[in-house]
Amino acid sequence: MWDKIKALMLPGRGDDRYVPVADGLRAMSVLIVAWFHIWQQSWLAPVFTVGPVTLNLYATVRAGYIMVDMLLLLSGFLLFLPYARARVSGGPLPDTREYFIKRALRILPSYWLCLFVMLFVFDLPNHQYGNLRHFLLDFVGHLTFTHNLTYEGYIGTRLNGVLWTMAVEGQFYMIAPLLGRAFVKKPLLTYAGMVSTAFMYRFVYVAGMQDTSLYFNRLPAMLDVYANGMLFAWLYVTLKKRLKPTWFTGGFFLILCVAALAAMGVLSELQARRFDYEDIRMGQMLYRFPLSLAGGVFLAAGSQAPAWFQWLFGNRLARFLAGISYNLYIWHQHFALRLRAWHIPPYEDEMPQRAGEQPWQTAYTLLCFAGAIAIAALLTYLWERPLNRLGAKRLLGGKRRASN
Repeated sequence: MWDKIKALMLPGRGDDRYVPVADGLRAMSVLIVAWFHIWQQSWLAPVFTVGPVTLNLYATVRAGYIMVDMLLLLSGFLLFLPYARARVSGGPLPDTREYFIKRALRILPSYWLCLFVMLFVFDLPNHQYGNLRHFLLDFVGHLTFTHNLTYEGYIGTRLNGVLWTMAVEGQFYMIAPLLGRAFVKKPLLTYAGMVSTAFMYRFVYVAGMQDTSLYFNRLPAMLDVYANGMLFAWLYVTLKKRLKPTWFTGGFFLILCVAALAAMGVLSELQARRFDYEDIRMGQMLYRFPLSLAGGVFLAAGSQAPAWFQWLFGNRLARFLAGISYNLYIWHQHFALRLRAWHIPPYEDEMPQRAGEQPWQTAYTLLCFAGAIAIAALLTYLWERPLNRLGAKRLLGGKRRASN
């Protein structure tokens, strides 16, 4: 019996190039973000009862927007993995040209497709822009990944509201090689510099503003999230290389993973108690560091967690959802809004969510998820990946694209 228990605690096999729990964390994060945006339209209570057990996910869904930070953490973690491997093993640093080509091939096809569909199918035909200035700041801002710097491109965008994160990501991609090299040479100093910059920006510069809406989601406010991703990528590679897996370490890191997930739940609960817009933004700025810290612990500890736990977050379904997560993130909110505008499924009250209209709430929620996942899968496998492979073949001699 004891031998069976110890066997259950043994970590799964693998190298430091694939992180099974990262797929699960990405899938979980993007689904929670999508659930939040769909819930904004349906107001369907996320409460499930099975026999005597009731599962209330209100706080998780109500504060689901904070999981965007987890997606940024994953970006920092995965982008820094090659640098972390180089630091631990003494190997060569990643090629900067190859890095930029892979980043462009990864994000631009689906991003540009979204921009042009939004512009030529929904915005221009419906005269969404009142003047040329608004159009230029919005569309050109999105093309240059600077749209989160202006009201017209961020709060007043006519394109797709969730794309603000791509401005942050695009700006971070430009400096990531510099930060990666700095981290390899001076990891603790670089980490401290990124965290202190984020704290100074959020709590000295932004927190005192009467209206923080245009500033709290800019790149400087996210640097500690990326820093935690880089720090725990380094720890992940170090554990993989130097720690001997045993049933004891498997059990210990399983406890850390569960504690990290519990911490995410607690932070969601605290954030869900905030309702005023400024108070919500302040909560996001306060909890950004501990949330990304919990995510980093989960990613690093997951490398040494038991095999069954790694499978739970790295099975085929998790890998599928992680694989389509980019397009799922891009399209889920707009798809939900279109369904509401087109009365699909039909509803009677002008505000069916406020009236608690059933079965519309349930049918609408399920249709939003199913449709968004279907659209994401089609765009990923019929658009994003074919263009990625074609670009890699022509620009990189067929080298595989980055996993992030």
